[in-house]
Amino acid sequence: MKTTTDYKFDICLSEKRYDHKPDRDNEVPHLKFYQITTDVEGLVNAVSKGYCYAPIFELRTFDMYHKHAKDFRYSFLVSIDVDHVKADMNSMIDKLEFKPTFAYTSCSNGENGEFSYRLVYCFSEKIEGVDEYYSFVHTILESNGLRIEDIDPRCREAERYYNGNGCGNIELIITNIIYNKEDYKDYYKQYHREIKNESININHIPTQHTIMNYDDTFGNDGFKTDYFSMRMEDILSKYIDIYPNIEHTPLPIVDDDIPYILFPSGYTEIRRYWTSKDDGRAIKLKDGQGRRRKLFLNGIIRRLIYPNITFDHLLYNLLYELVHYISNYEADNIIGKTEIFNIARSVMKEDITKYEGLRGTDRKFMANPRYCVKYGVSKKKVTPVAAYALGNGSKIGELYDCSLTDKENLEIMKEHGLVIHPNTLKRWRKRMGITKYKKRAS
Repeated sequence: MKTTTDYKFDICLSEKRYDHKPDRDNEVPHLKFYQITTDVEGLVNAVSKGYCYAPIFELRTFDMYHKHAKDFRYSFLVSIDVDHVKADMNSMIDKLEFKPTFAYTSCSNGENGEFSYRLVYCFSEKIEGVDEYYSFVHTILESNGLRIEDIDPRCREAERYYNGNGCGNIELIITNIIYNKEDYKDYYKQYHREIKNESININHIPTQHTIMNYDDTFGNDGFKTDYFSMRMEDILSKYIDIYPNIEHTPLPIVDDDIPYILFPSGYTEIRRYWTSKDDGRAIKLKDGQGRRRKLFLNGIIRRLIYPNITFDHLLYNLLYELVHYISNYEADNIIGKTEIFNIARSVMKEDITKYEGLRGTDRKFMANPRYCVKYGVSKKKVTPVAAYALGNGSKIGELYDCSLTDKENLEIMKEHGLVIHPNTLKRWRKRMGITKYKKRAS
């Protein structure tokens, strides 16, 4: 980070300015924006005059009907909307470790004894894509010890626009601190934001999620209609790209020449039982094997993996679970869509802090699918190779000295706590292609 006035960025401003908060029914739907390049002082002046601002979209000039998530391109700013709180802007900023580039009070600040303002963080690099923007809102909150309940959660949406304050009562704080993404490396976590049906979305009342109070109703009316009217398989086919199945913590992408993928810290997965891992046939739970409890717990695990999962997304995933991993064959108690719906509601209402013991896995790595494809080998064959590379093979490689005899190397390894058989060292040399080495003197 650095404090400077030598900083310019792209932003979109409204064509009109307002000496009041734009009316959501008569004025907001007719807003039009155009793209400019300015500096912090220029944007602050525009906001103070009542201009609205927005990030960069596909079109350089656009109206509200071309300002959706699918149209979003990038932003140099992250705006944190603090709305209807008891702490005033100065008190809030005083306690923040990562202070905003600038902040301003909104038109409704001070109404009913509550405070409303925006904290604006400027970055030297583009924040690209709705997922990265969503993630940086959470990152800024995390770095400052704030919770999503402390802000309007809608400000996580990259495509949102923000009103200025031309009402004549604006208060400003300007630090001119410009951040790099690297400044937040200790706090950044990648989130995936679910995109619901695109709409102007101006009449939403913010929904505040806490550990014990998750939304357990549909957010997508189309999905709701289809869920209760379509066949299970047809629902899964139609919505697979909208509500991807979540079964484990996202994994890093590694080079296709590396045979394994190491699990990140805190890696969590849904455990399955397989007839054969190579052909991907999972053993389905039958009637009498705790099917409903398993569905509930696997819903909880999905919330542990993806804390921001919506009700629609979770419901789809549990339906996927039923079709692929649960059997109704010859069952006395058939599990159908209505019961899945009720299980999903129970999962969303549950206090997931009680289930922290479900986190983690017994494994430390998995075979790299890209390696398997490139070299035409099965995961079953790759796994022991990877285990060897990560186990004793790795330790041997750290200690082995080509200038020493096998006997001398074994002694050095023993001194470092690694005791192996001479034949193990010979096999390691062969595996690593080390055929020329110092032999004992005769």
